[in-house]
Amino acid sequence: MRVKKIFNNNVVLGVDEHGAETVFLGRGVGFQVKPGDVVDADRVERQFVAQAMPAERLAALAAEIPLDEIAVMEEVVAAARARLGEKISEHVLLPLADHVHFALARARAGASIEYPLKWEIENLYPAETEMGTVALDIIERRLGVRMDRTEALPLALHFVNAQIGSGDIAATVEMTQWLRVALETIGEDFGVTIDQRSLAAARFVTHLRYLFLRARDGKQSPEVGDQVGDAVKNARPLEYACAERLAHRMEELFDWEVGREEILYLALHVSRLTGHTDRAERPRAGA
Repeated sequence: MRVKKIFNNNVVLGVDEHGAETVFLGRGVGFQVKPGDVVDADRVERQFVAQAMPAERLAALAAEIPLDEIAVMEEVVAAARARLGEKISEHVLLPLADHVHFALARARAGASIEYPLKWEIENLYPAETEMGTVALDIIERRLGVRMDRTEALPLALHFVNAQIGSGDIAATVEMTQWLRVALETIGEDFGVTIDQRSLAAARFVTHLRYLFLRARDGKQSPEVGDQVGDAVKNARPLEYACAERLAHRMEELFDWEVGREEILYLALHVSRLTGHTDRAERPRAGA
């Protein structure tokens, strides 16, 4: 392991034994070293391989955040992984710590900020919002700073971001705005009020989250045979038409190509949300 760049006494950018750019953190790990030196493994407390952002940007983030705050966020990430699943990996730690670092400064100064997506986050991501509240309790217990309860909302977005594998929190915000529009569109088309916390709504939100991920990566849903697709289209023409409208709107907004299989799965979710689906009409390959 060798040093490439020193950010401060506690943070250096280097390469690991496999040649991967890595951020090394530890008290004194950057003290009196220069590029090309061997990283002192005894001083390394944590290390991060850059994935969602350039390694130098990751190191710059780490250099701005006190090590005690990073240690607290490690506890938060571990708790989030236990509650939300293994997709909450160490890669969310530094972006999360960066947000919390500035939120702590606001709290200490008695300042607050309004989050415009409060309704969407609380209703579309209840598990992540609850985890955000747990995170605030951990931060208060460990650092002695009581943060405004609304700070659970951006933390929830970071947890959502981690689960869908996105390195761009702005894309997750955009997705969140669209989820509400989609649910409202379905409700308006069928003259019903969608229960945002129902199992059907939770499944729909999960499907759309992974649709965003597949679209970003240029992938499509599992193929469904023509016979099944035609059966659903013929049996549920209104739901299929609603799904087509949603797909066309996504294509316009996000410059995606939404395939036939995606439209079919959207139609099935529309049927579930409006209470019109028979179990026999659901394909086995999962939406």
